[in-house]
Amino acid sequence: MAQGLKWFLSIAFLCGVVAGTYYAVDRLLWPALERRAAGDETGTTMTAVTESSTTTTTTPRANRVVAGGPDRYGTAVAVSKLGFPEGAPALVLVSGDAYADAVSVAPLAVAYGGPILLVPAEGIDTDLSTEIQRLDPSRVFLVGASLPPSVTWQLRDILKEPTVTKLAGSDPYETAALVAREVKAKLGTVSKVVIAPSDSFAEAIAVAPLAAAKGWPILLSPQNGDPPGTTNAAIRELGATSALVVGTNAKLTLSDVERQVGADSYETCALIAAYAVTQGMSLAHTAFASGEAFPDGLVAGAYLARDRGILLLAKDGRLPAAIFSLFTANLEAIRTLDFIALPDLAKEVANPSSQTGTTQ
Repeated sequence: MAQGLKWFLSIAFLCGVVAGTYYAVDRLLWPALERRAAGDETGTTMTAVTESSTTTTTTPRANRVVAGGPDRYGTAVAVSKLGFPEGAPALVLVSGDAYADAVSVAPLAVAYGGPILLVPAEGIDTDLSTEIQRLDPSRVFLVGASLPPSVTWQLRDILKEPTVTKLAGSDPYETAALVAREVKAKLGTVSKVVIAPSDSFAEAIAVAPLAAAKGWPILLSPQNGDPPGTTNAAIRELGATSALVVGTNAKLTLSDVERQVGADSYETCALIAAYAVTQGMSLAHTAFASGEAFPDGLVAGAYLARDRGILLLAKDGRLPAAIFSLFTANLEAIRTLDFIALPDLAKEVANPSSQTGTTQ
């Protein structure tokens, strides 16, 4: 009897231990382990999200002030060095004092793979000569009637037997037509032309990166008036079937005409930038230049077109309302931001609280 009771109690004790162990494992240990696993998984997920956010965010925006000297000629050399560090097969030279003959040259420069440089009234100086030697182009285009005659023989002293082509019409319309002809000669076909004002440079330099990247020659028309016969004849000769008209209400006989015309040159520039994005250009590389003087924006056209960048114009060193709105709305897209001879604007952009002075 006693022996049986002893066995019974032993078995009951063992069952209790097993049941207790089961209860502890089932009700306490497993939930704890599951919570731990869930906690580990949540931690991993949170870390992964953080790391993913860090690694997938695009690189920080690089702000660069581009200024190579005390004047427009030095700045043009600085832009050339930045855009063509390994030299270039071709070069376009224009006068630094006459915009009407120069605003059409960006598509020519890009078609032949070279920069645009400005020539002083006295001819090629030491700094310009040094940059031409560095670029070492085999072909040079001299555009416009305002270039000093000395440039031709100076080039032959600087370079080894370059092919020099002069493109100088009797007026800016004819010069632009001659430039357009050379663009077609290089590219083979021209599907679209750009019509820009001959008496206002801001619109032409704003559209230049787009026109150059797409291979669209820039032709001229008065801001308030119809294109002259020279421009109409050039359109027919080029065989273009469509046109982009910027900053002018010039009437064309083409059936496919798009217009970007704002209330002023700066609003037109903003419209051009927005349109350019729809044409494959990118705000990832954006540059600011003065809209009150043509040279800095002019030389930026070929430079920006190389990676389909966009040019925005400043007024009195500040951003006009239309430009400011477009810029601030697209800050996240901009990865490289160049300030061409605009160091004060660069400081303002770096310190958003100082933007209160923005032109409105």
